[in-house]
Amino acid sequence: MFSGIIKKVSSKFVLYGLPLFYFLVAVSFYLGTYDSAQIKITIVQIGGMALICSWLIYKFESDFFDSFRKNIIVLLPIILFLLSGLISLLHSPFHFASLNEFIRRFIYCFLAVIIIDCFEDKKSLKRILNFLIFATYIVCIYAVIQFIDTRYFPAPPAKGLDPFIWRWAFGNRIFSTFGNPNFFGDFLVVMNPIVLALFFKKRSFHLLLLWMLITFSTVFSYSKGAWIGFGVGIIAFTFLFIGFILNISRRKKVILILVMAVLTASIVAGGTFFQLKKRPDSSSFRVFTWLSCWEMINTHPIIGTGIGTFYLTYPSYRRPQIFFIEGMHNTESDHPENEYLEVFYDEGIIGLSIFLLLLLMVLTIGFKNLAYFRKNNLNNSTLSYFQLGFVSAIVAQLAHDCVCVSLRFVSSGVMLWMLIGSIIAVAIISLKKEDADNQKAIVVPVIIRRLCQIAVVSMTIYLIYIFCGQFRADAIHSQAIQYSKAGNYTQAIELYSRVIKKNPSFIMPRYFKANNYNDRWQNDDPEKALAEYNEIWKLAPNYVQSKFLVGLVYAKLVNYFNSLANQYGLEKKEQEQQDAIQKRNYCLNQAVKYYNQYKIIDPIFPQTYYQLASLYGQAGHPELAEKEYLDHLNFPNRLQEPPHNFYKENWKERRREEYMQTCIYLGNLEFSLNNLENAEKSYIESLKYVPNNIEALKNLSTIYIKKKDKENYKEVYNLLKQLYPEDEFVKQMKESI
Repeated sequence: MFSGIIKKVSSKFVLYGLPLFYFLVAVSFYLGTYDSAQIKITIVQIGGMALICSWLIYKFESDFFDSFRKNIIVLLPIILFLLSGLISLLHSPFHFASLNEFIRRFIYCFLAVIIIDCFEDKKSLKRILNFLIFATYIVCIYAVIQFIDTRYFPAPPAKGLDPFIWRWAFGNRIFSTFGNPNFFGDFLVVMNPIVLALFFKKRSFHLLLLWMLITFSTVFSYSKGAWIGFGVGIIAFTFLFIGFILNISRRKKVILILVMAVLTASIVAGGTFFQLKKRPDSSSFRVFTWLSCWEMINTHPIIGTGIGTFYLTYPSYRRPQIFFIEGMHNTESDHPENEYLEVFYDEGIIGLSIFLLLLLMVLTIGFKNLAYFRKNNLNNSTLSYFQLGFVSAIVAQLAHDCVCVSLRFVSSGVMLWMLIGSIIAVAIISLKKEDADNQKAIVVPVIIRRLCQIAVVSMTIYLIYIFCGQFRADAIHSQAIQYSKAGNYTQAIELYSRVIKKNPSFIMPRYFKANNYNDRWQNDDPEKALAEYNEIWKLAPNYVQSKFLVGLVYAKLVNYFNSLANQYGLEKKEQEQQDAIQKRNYCLNQAVKYYNQYKIIDPIFPQTYYQLASLYGQAGHPELAEKEYLDHLNFPNRLQEPPHNFYKENWKERRREEYMQTCIYLGNLEFSLNNLENAEKSYIESLKYVPNNIEALKNLSTIYIKKKDKENYKEVYNLLKQLYPEDEFVKQMKESI
């Protein structure tokens, strides 16, 4: 009796919990954490492990090996892909990052296995779809609210129709409950053909309305990848519907397929081309990221570098053009915007082959199952329409993930593995024989069953505790950032320490904690900052701007020990002065070392060059300072040469202000060395970047006074008086020299 209760409760939990799980992943968000999608991650972690636990408990009460014995052919590629991830984890140089990614893969693979094993009839599969349809209504209605809010209500901080603080986070692009238009787009890409298939089966108005909402939301997400996936989904649906479901002549089928394909491709290609013209950077960003990823792949092409480690090694390979495109230096790409390249990088050609084999098997099963329905005049059955939607959806998602968000994001990942499990489940259900399997079940002794169940429950409880801690850590991290912004560094550091304790794999709080020591700069803060940066490098050797910031710590120490040496000099303390000078020189060499390391990672960040020039100036090497300014000015020219000239652009145009400033600094250096001709050239060069900038004009006037160049002085004088009459320096200028 006790065994029967366990089987009943655990099986019901799986059959009703899994549809609810998919509903919650789609609709949930929480803005009290640093990452609004952290709640989705936590639901996948906790919900996924709870489902796996319940399924294992159920299987221990029945024949544990039953489903594997019956479905070994379809389960084998899933098991191999899971093992590929495990092997990749074991040889990964970054175990924290790889473990996080492997846990997600573990959950994804078992979700597919659970669907294949437990969702054995049309009713149970329909329950998943009903929950997903309900979720799609919610996210699309919220998307419409965001659309209205961004068009007809004032921008933040004013209040609008959308009541949440993330309103307008992506301008006029809608992102619904997913926190990102691309993640939202991926969900819509999957649901588009599924809803369309159900509409053609049921002819219900509410499904047509939902499909129209999906189309509307996809369009106004302005995600080009989603448009491509949506278009591929429509074309795949059309091909499969006409080829396997619709009962018309072969000639009419061909004509309809061609018309729909051309019409859909034209509309999607036109819209995508229009958006590419409006935002060309998104395409060039992807191309440069793919090129960098390909270089990363070639370092370990057979077995890969390690699952989930792309973002840790990418900074060493990132093309400099990315910084021009992003306009920022303190960000990083977590994924290469192409799932197949990432699998190739993670697990090498072996892992990629297994992944492609899995996808090929699933697509083959789906197509053959549709052919089976057609051959046996079952093409109008509910299951055939389910399969039509699932197969069209997976084709659409696989196309989408060639150019957009990877399947590593939980809102996209769970959908792919739902499709994999559902396609196989529909095929198994449709081919299921009525006669019972006479093969003898493998009965596990009760004591072993109970021990296994206790072990599974204990491990699940422990993991849930860890995942809850990670969710709490993300919320504390958000609070710590607010303290940092307010300048309350002590409280922020304390909170960052709590975050690290709850989630040791979370790199960002370590980085922010080190930066807070750097900003606070009290007592032994420099040493604490350096220690924290060293801990960061154990997890991520080139994390964001950590090398630059370590250089900055040492540069500040240079100034400190320099002032200390001067003080000891005045006090006639020769030994103390020599010790301070020795420490100053050590810190200067360390600052130069780390600035140069960062310059390799990010060769266009102007502050690196400025800091190095300043240090060289303090050390009495003006020629090296001059070289730093020239290197900054000349680096973009190198991007016009191989191997950087795949895509040519005058990159300096994007950062004219920066190069203008470098010219002025170079001019100031030349002026301090009394090289008036070179200084004049530098100031004139700065005017080419930003015409009539006041700093260059004022400096030129000083040079012309010193050179007694009356004609050029007069010209500059008139220009300054005309453009900047209220400037104090200009007011005090004399009309002639």
